Amino acid sequence: MSIKLSTSFRIALVALLAGVSQAQTPPPKVADNPAIDPTKAIDKGLAMPTPLDKFLALTLLVQTKEIDWSGTFTAIAVDIDPDQFTDVEVQIPQVLGIRIADGVMAVQAKDAEMLGKAASDIEKLAAKLKVPDGDLARARKARSMANEGKWLDVFRELGFLQQDIMQKLEQNPKDPGSTLLMVGGWLQGSRYTSRLIIDNYSDASSNILREPLLVDALMKKMADLPEAIKKAPSVAKIAADLPKMRKIVDVKIDQAIKKEAVEEVSSLSTSCVKTMLGE
Repeated sequence: MSIKLSTSFRIALVALLAGVSQAQTPPPKVADNPAIDPTKAIDKGLAMPTPLDKFLALTLLVQTKEIDWSGTFTAIAVDIDPDQFTDVEVQIPQVLGIRIADGVMAVQAKDAEMLGKAASDIEKLAAKLKVPDGDLARARKARSMANEGKWLDVFRELGFLQQDIMQKLEQNPKDPGSTLLMVGGWLQGSRYTSRLIIDNYSDASSNILREPLLVDALMKKMADLPEAIKKAPSVAKIAADLPKMRKIVDVKIDQAIKKEAVEEVSSLSTSCVKTMLGE
């Protein structure tokens, strides 16, 4: 059975995944806030990109037909055996990012069975990166909640799980794992988003891909990777293709991206994901 979510409910879901890392303490009174000094702004780094905001935008834009979330998930999601991956420096973080994006899409598609598979894969891959079992309990909890139809709770648990994994990987500033995970997740999310836009194309929907600053940030993080990591075939492939994708998504705020250019984003991101999987 297909379940429709209200706009306000979807906005709440976006807020959950986008803001789970914020402290859960009451904000100070307005009177206590000092004047804003832009010169003292601090770069807090790049959070794990999620395709959820783009899914929300598509839902709001596409009013003429039902969006085929389940069909898109089935066409794009990867089917892996976590035990086949042993490279903890490059491949496992990349594949983990891919499966996190799959988990987000499984929730959007309301597919408890496929979410369970994605969550199990996430748990096994993260364990290989020494993420504590206590943190990975969230994956098991998300599976249980999905089976009970508690999708808002599932979104929250996946968001916290994502943050727990990222925090573990970022404990060592020289560890490239967090960068590889973010890029893997973003590329798989781009596969979903571009495919959905192609299937529901309009000038407005194509502009959802507009995010040159995010691609710039990912390219910078890739450039900062250790030289040995940059030589890995999948990393070199991504480093070569990100500038091509950046050129496509660098449009004005109200400018359309041609359908054939969206198809190129789909092709480039798919090629990168297949390379990460060793295909």
